[in-house]
Amino acid sequence: MSQIPISDQDRIPVAGYDLVDDLIGKVSFTDLTYLLITDGDLPNEDHRAIIDALLVTFADHGVTPSSLAARLTLLGAPEAFQSAVAAGLSGVGSRYLGTLENSAEFLQRAIEESGGEDISILARSLVTRERAAGRFIPGFGHPEHKRGDPRVPRLIEVTKRHGGFGVHCQLLLEVGNAIAEDLRRSLPPNAAGFGGAMISDLGWPPASARGIALIARTAGLVGQLLDEQRKPTAQLIWDGLRDRESR
Repeated sequence: MSQIPISDQDRIPVAGYDLVDDLIGKVSFTDLTYLLITDGDLPNEDHRAIIDALLVTFADHGVTPSSLAARLTLLGAPEAFQSAVAAGLSGVGSRYLGTLENSAEFLQRAIEESGGEDISILARSLVTRERAAGRFIPGFGHPEHKRGDPRVPRLIEVTKRHGGFGVHCQLLLEVGNAIAEDLRRSLPPNAAGFGGAMISDLGWPPASARGIALIARTAGLVGQLLDEQRKPTAQLIWDGLRDRESR
């Protein structure tokens, strides 16, 4: 028998709750997001604040590959708003936003394999290993925020205030220190990297980190597309590219 909850004419089940009686008008969208990801758990006040901060952080970041893809898709198919959102979400990958999942996976594997090793020693060994293998450690540096991602200090503040700063957050920051020692220059963690650490300290699997990114960015893309309808820019972008190619 299927384990997928099935609605009938009187009831709509959602993760063990009745949508009408238990959820509508009683929980926030952040609560519902937490409920769906955990398959039945409602957040306490601290977890709610942490997830809320993540959703706000990753909703929008101005001009990005995802927002450009969404706007240009709407230009070509103005009748297909949902397709434009989907086009933007398709750009959530290893370079943008998907780093939340990559960071969570890297940190969780490192902790699982560490055998309780001191975090600062573990961080240095990870940097040495990854550098020797020619691999980039996810969650560090930013193409725009060269002096450090301004979102990270606020996320650290929120996470510490609500008791979510655990071993994964600590490891990420220690890896940043080890990278700085190795490169002899600062390469601070970015928000996606720290977001992956936050998700890991909640005890969630890496895929849920990408899920949070997708949920958050959906809201941002809807806003971007409504802005595109009010103040069109995609045609100007397209015309600019054509003009450059014709020179």
